[in-house]
Amino acid sequence: MTIIQFTEKYNIELKNYFEKVFKENGREFAPHDKDSDILNITDNYMLNGNFWCLIDSRNNICGTIALRKLKDCYEIRRFFVLRKYQGYGYGSNLLNIAINYAIDSRFLLVKAATLNNCYISQHLFHKMGFTRTERYNNSSADIFFQFELTRENIYNYHLNYLKHKFESSLILNPTENIPFYFSSSKTDFFIGLYVSECFKDVNDKVIFAGRNDYIKFFNYIKKEWKKELCADDVDLKTLSGLNAHLIFFLCILKPNDKVMVLPEVCGGHFATEEILKNIGAHTYQMVCDSQNLCVNSKKTLQLIESEKINYVFVDRSEGLYYEDFSWLKDSYPCYKIFDASQYISSILCKRFLNPFDMGFDMIISTLHKNYPGPQKGLLAVKNKDDKVWNNYLTHAKTYISNTHPKAIADSLFPILNKETFETYCITCEKCINLLEDLLANFGIPVITRLKQLVPTQHIWILCQNKHESYKYYLKLEELGLLTNYRLLPYNLGYGLRIGLNASVLCGLNEKHISQLAEIMRDAYYGDITPRLKKMCYKFIKNIKSTA
Repeated sequence: MTIIQFTEKYNIELKNYFEKVFKENGREFAPHDKDSDILNITDNYMLNGNFWCLIDSRNNICGTIALRKLKDCYEIRRFFVLRKYQGYGYGSNLLNIAINYAIDSRFLLVKAATLNNCYISQHLFHKMGFTRTERYNNSSADIFFQFELTRENIYNYHLNYLKHKFESSLILNPTENIPFYFSSSKTDFFIGLYVSECFKDVNDKVIFAGRNDYIKFFNYIKKEWKKELCADDVDLKTLSGLNAHLIFFLCILKPNDKVMVLPEVCGGHFATEEILKNIGAHTYQMVCDSQNLCVNSKKTLQLIESEKINYVFVDRSEGLYYEDFSWLKDSYPCYKIFDASQYISSILCKRFLNPFDMGFDMIISTLHKNYPGPQKGLLAVKNKDDKVWNNYLTHAKTYISNTHPKAIADSLFPILNKETFETYCITCEKCINLLEDLLANFGIPVITRLKQLVPTQHIWILCQNKHESYKYYLKLEELGLLTNYRLLPYNLGYGLRIGLNASVLCGLNEKHISQLAEIMRDAYYGDITPRLKKMCYKFIKNIKSTA
């Protein structure tokens, strides 16, 4: 189903549609009398308003809505959906189109009229923020609504719209999570406070009173993180993701330092190398082994040796396997950093090898991807006395004015109950492996992986070409299944990246996977029908009701 702006090629189809929809509603259609506006949509609506049609794949009109200019306002008109398509969200979609047009056009007031027995339209008007008002324009209708387009009402409308979209969708990508699953409201009193990382004395330039107990609490949080990661020291000042990368390298790099990165073609982050170049570093790339979907360790070690690399930074934002980089222990002496953002939960649960055990000197991670925490960066070091770490600690406060203390306090929530956290981690693994197998069995072009290697919690789907991949991505989005369309590593082309960590926190478990796979199969092979939309809506609602 698609919503389009009316054009005159639909004149005949529109007249037939209104005959049908009026009959369904027990009303007389009088195109040469009270309904004469239907015969000239262009003059009656398009000149000073608008008119939209909901059409199916065969260009049949299945619903309509219009905005007509009155003396002191604009009026919602001709708002109907054929009975067989009611209950699928199409009425809400039409009304949203009209409201957004009114907002974008800077209308000040929108009114609507309906009959006593039109319960669905009354419900939708209330849901969108309309309020009851008096009869206007000598209308023969029974109930009247208005929506004043004030700043507050527009804000609330957009907020409620996004909330509904969120509640009726399921995140199926591996880089987003649902941290509010945990009761983070208990730390709201931290919001807005300035909390230093260390105690202050008479020689400090600025001191905020009453902060020592907060600092003690945050030191406790750091100790817990050190235990979890087997680290010698931990820092939680940075925000997340690329912000942590930027701050860290600003603090430690000297002009012309040589930094080797995991290239984008190997699953590295597309922005990492650009950040380093902008700071002034000379960058080098690990050598890709596209055939085996990994790094060519032998050639990479040779490059590290020949170029006398200062830093090796493995930022794996993609990957089908949790790659073992222990071979870096044999490299020319250099400082090794691992970004664990995609794998931190499995590392904490000892499902994946700790990067320190691979020979890395530092772990960087954001806490809102694989780990269901706040948007916060974490840096952990193997040896707190090393020069790089102390350079970072010395200079980081130059670039960070506020540590965002609430996020630091919230960072421990997911692992306060380690047993529950481990169940979450194992459920993610089981669900992703089961979904991958079922999709492959249905003939969906999943990139299969070798079972003897450690799989990540990612699924890659590679359609015939990028247009087909994008089409499939949009189909799933229409159903409320929110995947990730992107250029896949190893020169594979454009495809979809699937992850289940957020949906597991919303209630997804192994018993749901067969139905999820069937819905994804039906979307892959066929059109997004009203039946499939309703099935997926109920599926998502059922999952979230169990969270």
